Amino acid sequence: MSEAPAVGIDLGTTNSAVAAVVGRHPSLLPDPSGNVLLPSVVGFDAQGGLLVGRPARNQLLVAPERTVRSVKRAMGSDRVWAMEGRSWTPVEISAVVLRTLVDQAAAALGSRPTRAVITVPAFFTDLQRQATRDAGTMAGLEVLRLVNEPTAAALTYEADGDTLALVYDLGGGTFDVSVVEVGQDFTEVRASRGDTALGGDDIDLAFARLIASTWRHPEAEQDPIAWARLTAAAERAKIALSERTTVRVRESFLLGDLHLDLVLTREQLEDVARPIVEPTLRHVSDALADAGLVPANVHRLVLVGGQTKMPLVRTLLEEALDIPIHADVEPDTAVALGAGLLAGRLTGESVDALLVDVTPHTLAAGVLRDLDEPDLMALPIIPRNTVVPATRSHVAYTVYPGQKEVRIPIGQGESPRFDALTTLGEVRLAGLTGKGAHQPVEIRFHLDASGVLTATAVERHSGREAEVVIADSPYALAERRRAGGARAVEDAVATSSSGLDDLRIVARRMLDQAGRAHPEAPDRQAALQAAIQALEAALETTDADAIGQASDALADLLLELV
Repeated sequence: MSEAPAVGIDLGTTNSAVAAVVGRHPSLLPDPSGNVLLPSVVGFDAQGGLLVGRPARNQLLVAPERTVRSVKRAMGSDRVWAMEGRSWTPVEISAVVLRTLVDQAAAALGSRPTRAVITVPAFFTDLQRQATRDAGTMAGLEVLRLVNEPTAAALTYEADGDTLALVYDLGGGTFDVSVVEVGQDFTEVRASRGDTALGGDDIDLAFARLIASTWRHPEAEQDPIAWARLTAAAERAKIALSERTTVRVRESFLLGDLHLDLVLTREQLEDVARPIVEPTLRHVSDALADAGLVPANVHRLVLVGGQTKMPLVRTLLEEALDIPIHADVEPDTAVALGAGLLAGRLTGESVDALLVDVTPHTLAAGVLRDLDEPDLMALPIIPRNTVVPATRSHVAYTVYPGQKEVRIPIGQGESPRFDALTTLGEVRLAGLTGKGAHQPVEIRFHLDASGVLTATAVERHSGREAEVVIADSPYALAERRRAGGARAVEDAVATSSSGLDDLRIVARRMLDQAGRAHPEAPDRQAALQAAIQALEAALETTDADAIGQASDALADLLLELV
């Protein structure tokens, strides 16, 4: 069996996808049912069997306490979820999603991939990036590179000549914007901005609260099952309102014996969404300013992420920028395709395009002004939006006579105070000549394309130097914890769900929802009836796979209908 190609993985908040270069072109790798998007949801059924993707998303409606969604927002945090007798970290949950995507790729390619490029939001910190690397390692992957999501999406954009594009990426949980120059054989990022805690999830939550308030039962938020059903209904209504101006939301016995039955309008959705979307325009302006550009300089607006399908998003962007929208690439899959393209190039596949990216955060050294001010100031060495790879240096000075050693902490962030930065490590230079105060010490940073930082301190007088390589973030998990997480992932995958009772409960919930859906278009009505009949037929059997597949098909259809 030949070695599998390296894959590109979009590890998304709402959905994830995997791609690889096949025949010189990146292709999405589907699961056995032909689905290219895997819901980024993980859970366990009542028997302890693992659920990933659509089955886990379906279970949210009946057992939210055994199901985790939107884990990407918790990457780099100490949050845990208690499931199946243990505490699961965000890294481990993400590793389960990655492992599932690897299995999906192996089935599609005929051999198992072991190397991957994984995408991250452009504004992820080192802590969040390292958590993503650890998740890849737990899933059994060699992580070739982490690539910023807007950058990956830009790789799929084909230009006839040199073109300036603005890549606006609004997904389920994060937002990024990048100014990108695209040429015949290169892609260069000029500037990036973003917010790692802003996305479609916030709109769903705000809309669900509006629905509960309009229904006059805000207490629904305190009931886990009722709230899971209500937020799922809000998401479906949001999707429907991208194509329609009104939608009817119905949920029987949502809160005890209370039934929800409301007609909602696009205007109501936009009223709650506008305060969430409008701040992205400030990030767009900041990114353009960082690149030394104005909207009139930009040729194309590239929309990435499922939330950009919302009419309000496009309206606000058109009003603020007046830039033609480039819609040749599907927003949900552009990031995965770009990651697949980069994975192919990094492993020697014959593909075009040179990628030039930027660092999203300033890298700084901590230095003293003088002995009377003990607080360290942040001395920027590599400013944010610097093209990588990059080498920059700055001269600092010793602070007292006879000083034999300097310790230079290294941080990431934008504050002038070092204690407000994220500390990455320290370079220690000992054995200084100590000839008086204010002796020059050169601080040199080199950041390579993979995000590995080498920090060097050189005493100018003697040439003595010290170096530290921050290849692994100080936040990287210890080998013992990585190994323990990998074993937990393996054990979970080995106990995939096959519990008929749980499948039947979820299936009946799907049928209950389907019975309240009344699509206006005849073709949609026919598709819904066919999916209902298929699930009812599957429930007459004891075939767990058939019930699961029929439930997934009906759930996918219900996401488009209310």
